[in-house]
Order: sequence, then structure tokens, then C-alpha cells
Amino acid sequence: MYIPVKIFYKRYINNADPELYPVDYDNMISDVWLYVNPLTGKHAKTTNSGHLAVFINEKIGRSYETVSTALSGMIGYRASWDEMIDIASKQTGGSYELFTNHYN
Repeated sequence: MYIPVKIFYKRYINNADPELYPVDYDNMISDVWLYVNPLTGKHAKTTNSGHLAVFINEKIGRSYETVSTALSGMIGYRASWDEMIDIASKQTGGSYELFTNHYN
């Protein structure tokens, strides 16, 4: 004997908060904006901590030129992420600070 059965599926909405993962800049950013002193070859560092000053792009870097006498005397240029890591390792022991917001 055959008895037809209707099956109802109920969908539940998952109200759980999304998981947050650390930002993997190595795989997300291909190039950055750096400043170098053309006479000494030394790159811009943060005043308080001495980390390599790294800007996410040229526009962000240029916004800091208006308030920094050190940056206004340096030359800005685009560098690959790997090149920046190499410079940081040679000039600051591997430490760098990534600026992602405009100064203003």
C-alpha cells in the first residue's frame, strides 16, 4: 500500500555574528607608497616609534605631506609590498606602520 506523504522543510536563519579574521595584508596589497630621502637613501619613519612609514596609496601619503616637514623634503614613490618588507627589515628591523586614512 502506498501512502503519499508531504514533507515540509523549515529553514532556520542563523543569527550568529560573523567571524572576524585578521587582515592578511601580504595577499591583499600589491603596492604601497613610501618616502625616501634622496641624499641619504633613508626612508621616512614614524616620529614616536621609529617604524617605517608606509602609506596604502599615493593619495593617503600626499595628505601627510601638508603637515610633515620631513615628508615634504623627501621623494614619494610606489613600491611593491615585498620591496617594502625588505626595506623595513634593513632600516627598522622589520617594523612598519601602515597608514590607511587621510590626515585631514
